[in-house]
Amino acid sequence: MTGGPGVSHGGARAASFAGGRPEPTVAGGLAAPQSDAPVGAFASLPSLAGLAGLADRAMLAAVAAIVGVVPLAVNPWWYDRYYWPKIQLLYAATALGALGALALLCRGRPAPLARLRSPVGLALLAWLAMLTVATVASVDPLTSVVGDDYRYEGLLTWLAYGAAAALAAAALVTAARVRAIVSIALGAAVAISVLGLLQHWGWQPVPTDFERTGWNRAWGTTGNPLALGAYLVLLLPVAASLYAAEPTARGVRGAVVVILYAALVASLARGAWGALPVGLVACGAALGSRVLRAAARPLLLLAVCCAVVTPVVLLTGPAQRAPDRAAVAYSANGRWFLWKTSAPLVRERPLLGWGPETLATTYPAYGTPQFFAVYPGARTTTLIVDRPHNDLLQQAIATGLVGLAAYLWLWAALVRTAWRAARTGRTPGAAALGAGLFGGFVAYFAQLQVLFSYVSVAPVFWVLVGVLLALDGDAPPGAPGGTRSRSTCGGARGEV
Repeated sequence: MTGGPGVSHGGARAASFAGGRPEPTVAGGLAAPQSDAPVGAFASLPSLAGLAGLADRAMLAAVAAIVGVVPLAVNPWWYDRYYWPKIQLLYAATALGALGALALLCRGRPAPLARLRSPVGLALLAWLAMLTVATVASVDPLTSVVGDDYRYEGLLTWLAYGAAAALAAAALVTAARVRAIVSIALGAAVAISVLGLLQHWGWQPVPTDFERTGWNRAWGTTGNPLALGAYLVLLLPVAASLYAAEPTARGVRGAVVVILYAALVASLARGAWGALPVGLVACGAALGSRVLRAAARPLLLLAVCCAVVTPVVLLTGPAQRAPDRAAVAYSANGRWFLWKTSAPLVRERPLLGWGPETLATTYPAYGTPQFFAVYPGARTTTLIVDRPHNDLLQQAIATGLVGLAAYLWLWAALVRTAWRAARTGRTPGAAALGAGLFGGFVAYFAQLQVLFSYVSVAPVFWVLVGVLLALDGDAPPGAPGGTRSRSTCGGARGEV
């Protein structure tokens, strides 16, 4: 899906300011060594020098696999058909990328680590450090390391998420690479959305298991309609922003937005429905009034298309598509009950929490009359509460108030950096992508407060964090928008 929908296809190059042959660069704008000779203790391994290009391509391939292959992965021969194959592919891709990063580090290139000196990188390192400490202090360290069944978000997975962000930041050293990764991400989202719409209309193009048999909501390959909603609200502002800011290929970009929106409607994920306008408003604010005025007519046309799509999707497919009042009330009451009964766990272990992935065994309201009143089915079926359906509460339970503070620091750094990338981009493409990331992050964070992280969605989010680092003012030469590196060691430029 190279050169996928929603992204311009203009050329990009990186050139030395001094003229002549382009100067090799790495993350942070530092000039790369011109010699291919290995350094230090690895001088006796000449093969590493010849593998530098292969290592760089391995990092890029790992990032592409995380955004383009992991969300689509399904294994019909395993008991967990949707989440287990995704987590295995995530581990494999990050391991491949880590080997490439290690090879570059052995040659004296700081590329894999340079961007972690940014505010987002430092906040990410602090958050991962707190997760590690919370895992060591966990009431169930083994589960906190490997994760719970069907969730798999233990320490190993969070480290893989951080590695995905770092690899993306290190590998996306040119505008062409950024453009390619965004194209792959949007192309995968279109494929998953089409699958979701086919599910909505009664055809199951992907394997289903006993649990999902008879579902009348779209889930694509994400494993759950709520996960599909989270996935789409993360990427819809990106697609919409590129549509608004760039006049070229607007027809393709508009089609991408409409397809993703239609699948979001078919998911019936109400939390995502509520988060989407929040993200789009944030995206519009980041784009600015000048861009919005210039694109007023195309945006009006897009809004009309989405308005037409909404009833078409809701009134087709299986009967009773729209959620009734009873279902909405049940969902709201259930979430309120989970928040109310899970919050006391924070007070019991306020400093470092209970450890990641331990709520299933520490949840205090199992078997109470109130629990059975809210969840009558729990009288005859084992009901496991492993998520409180609120991301901030979940982080506070897992890592304590100290970990929650680190997590909020990370989100604050992300939002601030995305806003800066949107407002200071030197080309329309760079600013549009920054605005789309800003809106996508805001929408994703908003829906997380009534949901939780999924392994089918989170890897894409963390790669987009790496894309944001490539757009930041300290991004390396060749990053979109032609932003010059602040390094004093030279640099280059690239354009979207």
